[in-house]
Amino acid sequence: MLTIALPAPANTPVKTTRTSVKSDAVTGLSIYVALMFLIPSDRVVAQLGGSGTPSVVFSIGLLVWWLWFRARRSTRARFPNPVVIAFTLFCIAVLASEVVAATMTVPMMDRNAADTGLIKLASYAGVFFVAADGIPSFDRLMVLIRRLVFAGALVALLGVYQFATGTVLIDRIPTPGLASSDGGIDMRGGYMRPRGTARHALEFASVITSILPLALALCVGDQTRRVIRRLVPVMLLVLTALISLTRSALIGLVLGFVAMFPFWDSKVRRIAIASMIAGMGAAAVAFPQLIRTIGDMFSAVDSSVNSRTDSYGVAFEIFEIHPWFGRGFGTFLPSYRILDNQLLQLLLEIGIVGILCFLGLLLTSVYCLFAVRKAKMSTLESHVGVGLAASITVGASLMAFFDALSFPQAPGVLFLVLGLAAAYVRLVGEENTYNRIMIPVVSVSKHRAHLLATVAAMLVLLIAAPVAMAIKSTPGIVWAQRDVVFLPPASSVGGNSLRSDARDLIPFATMVEHSYDGVHGLDAIQTVSAPIYGTGISSGSAVYVPNAGGQWQTYMTDAIISVEVVADTNEAALQKLNVMTDEIVALAAQPQADMKIIESAYILTDTYPEEVVPQTIMPRTKWALLLFGFLTIVGVGFAYDLTRRKLGWP
Repeated sequence: MLTIALPAPANTPVKTTRTSVKSDAVTGLSIYVALMFLIPSDRVVAQLGGSGTPSVVFSIGLLVWWLWFRARRSTRARFPNPVVIAFTLFCIAVLASEVVAATMTVPMMDRNAADTGLIKLASYAGVFFVAADGIPSFDRLMVLIRRLVFAGALVALLGVYQFATGTVLIDRIPTPGLASSDGGIDMRGGYMRPRGTARHALEFASVITSILPLALALCVGDQTRRVIRRLVPVMLLVLTALISLTRSALIGLVLGFVAMFPFWDSKVRRIAIASMIAGMGAAAVAFPQLIRTIGDMFSAVDSSVNSRTDSYGVAFEIFEIHPWFGRGFGTFLPSYRILDNQLLQLLLEIGIVGILCFLGLLLTSVYCLFAVRKAKMSTLESHVGVGLAASITVGASLMAFFDALSFPQAPGVLFLVLGLAAAYVRLVGEENTYNRIMIPVVSVSKHRAHLLATVAAMLVLLIAAPVAMAIKSTPGIVWAQRDVVFLPPASSVGGNSLRSDARDLIPFATMVEHSYDGVHGLDAIQTVSAPIYGTGISSGSAVYVPNAGGQWQTYMTDAIISVEVVADTNEAALQKLNVMTDEIVALAAQPQADMKIIESAYILTDTYPEEVVPQTIMPRTKWALLLFGFLTIVGVGFAYDLTRRKLGWP
């Protein structure tokens, strides 16, 4: 059985002897890397949906293993790892957002997404904590980093094959027991965009460029291995980034080099510059059309980019409803808007508190890596520290260009590297760095310290009690919907220029919708296809022609105006719904009457259903109270423990 190695005590030198493969967590994390890269990430356990990839399931098992290990420990670190503290705060912020999600009245799809968000968090935590606590020595850390780079080089080689042959190849890999949702082939400029074993080319680009800094660190610093073994992974990763035909890959490639360039000596810098110039020249000669395609990606107007940026206004309207803790991790679905900006999406999902915790985790990791790395620039430890910092920088920066946490591989690599950063801080940092940290304490008796710690815990309970009561009394909402249907005239006479054939009914419905909006303005937040109550509002209405084309391109197929109303009672919802539909029917008849069209040639309107039964949507208060209770227990334990420490009784 695998066992996680205990961190060395504060005054004990870190052992650097090579241990058995079966004696630490590196084996478990290596299996995780293999599952993540060697099994196509579109293969999932059908019952678990998109979060049911083998790597995610295995990482949740790693979390259970880590919890079992922690529960068996009789001692604890006096000065915890700063990176571990930052990640723990991020987890608490995500759980707080899930409490908010459970108190919201949202569609069932959003509730399922919130539950899936907890599964994702558990998978991230499993990988992070096992890496942070379980790697016993720097030698074993290097083993895992080499395996991660090797796996990245393998999928990069697959990406080169996909680009050269125009075939996915992974669609032919049998995976018994796993459901497949293959996305097919994505083309740009006449070339296939490679995706390796990832679900999408954007995710593949993020993974490749995040691993590249680690490959560069090994190439420059690992002088004990042959040059060819160090160069091949770098060459494959750089080549794949260039042919990936994604802006994200090129941006990540530049960020990785820029982050590491100042920490190389002059000889390595000259070699790197010469290699880049030679590589770009060879690519321009061999693939001139590819170079033009890459240039067009940055110069041409992209309708998808415009659609994303145009959605920022709607995103911030939703953000204003729950600004501090967000609407729930993973609950901002494409049915609201597609942002392709994970950082903005995190702001919506986990709020100001959550995004600050996430950015704090990234900044703390990078700062600690530079703070503890060896000062001598030529050491392997120094280059690995810089490589880990650059990898985190690239992975975090590219989150601004796509919804990274909606995929398995991109966040899997990011949180694994964050765990490696925590392990690096623990293993490479000088032990006396923590010994010099002084915490002022007040000398009191053990009985008094226990009493004061109990008082601190009770204060946390007193603060939590009214919050729990507010959660318990969270009201539901009433939602009602009716469609105004536009029908062809009963007679073809009368000279109605607003109707030449049945297809003109959709433009006429759109005109009526605009007329209504011109009088009343836009009441509710405009979503793509989600009901308006999913945005978190407790009162409001929406009038729109249903869009079957999605966000990128509007495509109306039915001459219908849908009316939605959210209110606090059935009577209020029905009254407002009836008033709105009557006004829309009148607006449809008014221009035809003004044109003196005979009534037999009118475009007709009907309402469906005629008798609306409002729906009462209730929040999941019991689930919210359960999550909040867990957070309260954590807060009570932290207050009690911190007070005892401050009073000299750890």
